[in-house]
Amino acid sequence: MRVGYARVSTNKTSQDVSIDGQAMDLERAGCDRVIIERASAFKGARPGWDELWGLVAGGTLTEVLVIDQSRLSRSGDDLAFLAACAERGITVRALTGGVIEAETYAGFVSAGVLSVMNQAHSRLLAAKVRDGLARRQAAGYSTVSKLPFGYRLTDGRVTPCPTNWPAARARFDGLMAAGMNFSGWLRETKTPGSPTALARWLNHPTLRGFAQGQWGVVEPLITWQEWEQSQRLRQARSQNRGRSAASVRLFSGLVKCSECGGSLAYQRSRNGKNWRLKDLHQWCPWYGRSVAESVARRDAINALRAAATSMATLATTAPAEPAEATAIRAQLSQLEAMAASGVAGLSLAIDGLRAQLRALVTIPAGPRLDRLAAAFGEPGLLERASDDQLRPLLVEFLDRCVYTGQSLGIEVTVRNGVRNDPQ
Repeated sequence: MRVGYARVSTNKTSQDVSIDGQAMDLERAGCDRVIIERASAFKGARPGWDELWGLVAGGTLTEVLVIDQSRLSRSGDDLAFLAACAERGITVRALTGGVIEAETYAGFVSAGVLSVMNQAHSRLLAAKVRDGLARRQAAGYSTVSKLPFGYRLTDGRVTPCPTNWPAARARFDGLMAAGMNFSGWLRETKTPGSPTALARWLNHPTLRGFAQGQWGVVEPLITWQEWEQSQRLRQARSQNRGRSAASVRLFSGLVKCSECGGSLAYQRSRNGKNWRLKDLHQWCPWYGRSVAESVARRDAINALRAAATSMATLATTAPAEPAEATAIRAQLSQLEAMAASGVAGLSLAIDGLRAQLRALVTIPAGPRLDRLAAAFGEPGLLERASDDQLRPLLVEFLDRCVYTGQSLGIEVTVRNGVRNDPQ
């Protein structure tokens, strides 16, 4: 069997003409099959290349055809491929050069020289790209080829897009309201796209203020606190993947057994009216033990209220400035003094330090429970909340809910470190 191997370095549509032309030439040369690869031969995974190696090992090939030797590889493993083919009596032929072999002295020299030249060419191109990106980044321009929805390039710099910015913010708010249910949000809003595309958009660091190789140089669409909350919601959803919305209750996936580490399951009480959280892991010494959902709910609410009160007290104390911010502030003062004395060319460095300082100062350390202290402190407010209203608060603010084998309650730790033990 004769197999052709056609490859281009990227999956960009601009390479369609090249890959289609290679495949057509290989088919005309009599190939029974053509493997098409859109991947760099210098680095990264190459499924088509791995498939070709598998066919060689299988012993069904008689000839491998390529346009030229550079299509095989630019990382040096083309010589090993030629040796493997020679061991099995498989001919490797380039349409622009004839048979490629490394068994004879002349063939080894020829193939080896071409292999080294291909590697050197790729390394040179990569070095030029890195140098160009570094120069562009040092000049304060964006090095990102594609920006997330909500941003645009203005004179080479990343800025919020006036047209899409409100819609981008509304997208994030909608996803948060949907509990990071990407598929459900797409169906509800009839927005074109896929959950994978939404995940890529949400994970883009520019949404949190990253551009030109550093944080804080562009207005963030979302705060770090909102980002952390979205990740906790996504994690909670992944823990309950496969369950219907109706089967996800207040503590689903949230309460862990301190002995076996497994999640407690919901089970009806004997009277059939109430729910209990029960350890159903047969290998656990606490198998069969349970705690009432109402008791766990009480402990979680008490932990939230105690932590909010504690945070409200701490909020009156000004936090100490990070050591890194102090060092940056000192450098900034020196540069500003030099600029004031007439030294030119410091504006870019000064802007960069100011941006780094803003990023350090504005990144929150964690949930701001002090803002909710007054609301949490209102008598009966949390107790009256429905499970749908209370669950996002548990996901957002509770760090750990641990079952210690007692029916008295659960051990709850809030993200600021405050812990409430079972009563």
